[in-house]
Amino acid sequence: FVDLSEEEAEAGLKDSARHHGEKTEELYKILQVSTCTLASVAHGSNDIANSIGPLAAVWMVFSSGQVSEKAKLPVWLLLYGAVALDIGLITYGHKIMHALGTKFIYHSPSRGFCIQLASMFTVLFFSKMGVPVSTTHCICGATAAVGVCGGGLGAVNWRMLLTMFLGWIVTVPAAGLLSGLRYCSHPSTIPACMCNVCLPQLDCASQPPISCVATAFS
Repeated sequence: FVDLSEEEAEAGLKDSARHHGEKTEELYKILQVSTCTLASVAHGSNDIANSIGPLAAVWMVFSSGQVSEKAKLPVWLLLYGAVALDIGLITYGHKIMHALGTKFIYHSPSRGFCIQLASMFTVLFFSKMGVPVSTTHCICGATAAVGVCGGGLGAVNWRMLLTMFLGWIVTVPAAGLLSGLRYCSHPSTIPACMCNVCLPQLDCASQPPISCVATAFS
């Protein structure tokens, strides 16, 4: 299904899915407005916080040269996060929404209501507990479950789910490796206090980049 056209994928998933009456789906179109709004709130409470939180810590160290348990959050950082989110949606986010909306399961207002409601409660619960999670992961899991309940195993694009799952596994160490290499490759561009706080055993300001990287991973 990953390599199929939109029409072929939608036709195959639609044939396997259970269908409901038009009046029922029309009713869920109205109800889905509330879940869309609440899902946006949940997205901001966790995913945006996941990005702005580390940025706030970096800004605190960069601007003050000090490290504390709590960092002051300037308003402009929140605005920056909102603008960056919109830019991401305009440039590449629509591709993810298109794939999940047409090639994963057969979607309808009633299915969308259940998916958004479940993922919203999950994300808000973990946000309340202070646990960073991914709204996308929650929505993908809820989508797969709704697809199975609404049409059986044949109503879900399992190849696409496997591709996403492998992507989740690969991106975490890949991002960590790239950020670690970037951090230690140019120590002169980073305040010494940041290096000493994160890796006190290293003297990144005096070591060559390769030596710093080797020491960090040893």
